[in-house]
Amino acid sequence: MDKLPEIKASYDWFFARYQAETAERARSSDIAAIDRMEVRRDMLERAAFVLMFGQFEKAVNSKFEEAVNARIANPDWNGRRGWDTPSLKGNKVPFDTKLAMVLDSQSSSFRRILQTYAIRNHCAHGGTTNAVGSIDALEADLYRWQAQLRN
Repeated sequence: MDKLPEIKASYDWFFARYQAETAERARSSDIAAIDRMEVRRDMLERAAFVLMFGQFEKAVNSKFEEAVNARIANPDWNGRRGWDTPSLKGNKVPFDTKLAMVLDSQSSSFRRILQTYAIRNHCAHGGTTNAVGSIDALEADLYRWQAQLRN
């Protein structure tokens, strides 16, 4: 998640300017301008959400690849059983499968990650009806979830 701090800093920079500009528009009672800015803020917030979650996806992919490589190299079949199947190779492995291989699928984090992933997909494909929530909270969740990943 090496780009997460940079993405978050860019979002914070934008948001500070947005707040200042909104305050200026409010002082001049320019409600139409505030409404236009709100639409742009929403789009940029969704973009930041997708980029930030993408950093977590990259971490899951990395842990998954480490897990597969470690398991298939095991000379004992009991240790590699199921890990050397063709369905776990290549770029076609679904995110939820990768996640289940590196995080306990019975954990509350697993369920929350999949809910967040659904919002990410919604936003990435142009959806605007699902709320993204707090970007600060997302950042904290992503770091917490990354620490829970195992290979």
